[in-house]
Amino acid sequence: MTNDILERSGGCACGALRFVASGAALRVGLCHCLTCQKAHGAPYLAFAVFPRGAVDLSGAHAGWESSAGYHRLYCPACGSRFANLAGEEIELPVASFDDASGLDPQYENWTIRRLSWVAPLAVPQFARDRDS
Repeated sequence: MTNDILERSGGCACGALRFVASGAALRVGLCHCLTCQKAHGAPYLAFAVFPRGAVDLSGAHAGWESSAGYHRLYCPACGSRFANLAGEEIELPVASFDDASGLDPQYENWTIRRLSWVAPLAVPQFARDRDS
């Protein structure tokens, strides 16, 4: 499978929240920032970015704004991190897809926060945000 699958579905751990993403991901990355580490309880977040209009979310979710204009959604039942909203884009955790094949990271950001035992991938590396 490749990144340009017509539709991909996924959801939270308990199944209360679901999503369907249509079309190809705009990009796929890893984020090593401290907020992603703490929010996901993991050394980094692997995420796929789609246009907001290409993703349908279903189920009641809760959320919080971790930085100006960046909203993190989660399942109130199981606590799974479900989606991140920023402007006209939505980030979906790669591990939340029912089939994540082809969603391979194309870059890593916030590498200044990478844990010492996590090896860098052979992709572009950004000390902070990809756009800065």
